[in-house]
Amino acid sequence: MKAIERVCIVGRGNVAWHYEKLFTQKGFSCCVVSPRETLAPICFEADLVIIAVKDEAIAEVAQKLKGMKGLLVHTSGFVSTDCLQSAESGAYGSLYPLQTLKKGKETDYNTLPLCTYGNNEKVRKQLGELALQLSNLHYELSDEQRKTLHLAAVFCNNFPNHLFGIAREILQKDDIPFSILFPLLDATLERAKQFDPFSIQTGPAFRKEHEIMRQHKERLSQDEREIYEILSEKIIKKHTENI
Repeated sequence: MKAIERVCIVGRGNVAWHYEKLFTQKGFSCCVVSPRETLAPICFEADLVIIAVKDEAIAEVAQKLKGMKGLLVHTSGFVSTDCLQSAESGAYGSLYPLQTLKKGKETDYNTLPLCTYGNNEKVRKQLGELALQLSNLHYELSDEQRKTLHLAAVFCNNFPNHLFGIAREILQKDDIPFSILFPLLDATLERAKQFDPFSIQTGPAFRKEHEIMRQHKERLSQDEREIYEILSEKIIKKHTENI
């Protein structure tokens, strides 16, 4: 397959912003276009076209690229690569970054996990080699494996982030700085890296301290109480099963 030199990124969001910066830093010729613009001929002249748009728009963009000759990938964690078949490029796959990326926020690209997959062995090999040019961390994952990873990331990142926000609001009610929790957060993450998280569970639900839990709930809003009750119930159930 032709070596990748010219890269065209379709999208104006967070991933597109970081991918433009990453590919440029690594010496690739890189351009970015809006999915609302005419994609030919600029995308058709590229060796690699990256569709970095919302999941529901990927297939529509791929349709606009029908007849392109280069390698086509999307950056979604949950959309199958088969949705790119309509471009009829013959070479397509995924280049999924496992990280929360925000425009203007510095990211260490060398430690950015890049997950790739291709529609055939040659494409998988080329994408693997490309990923290692961009980062020190590369994982080849099938569509199904990538979907599993995306789901796990929601539990690992998105849900805890919401809980962090609740914790911050609870502290604000009594003028306590959120930073007081930082050492606890750091220690929790380090233990989760070293051990099975279920094996190091602590807290009132784990200890079945129902009176403490009752008093906790009295201090919470309705929404906060619902989350507290659901998570406490699941912790009790999990650790009762393991006795």
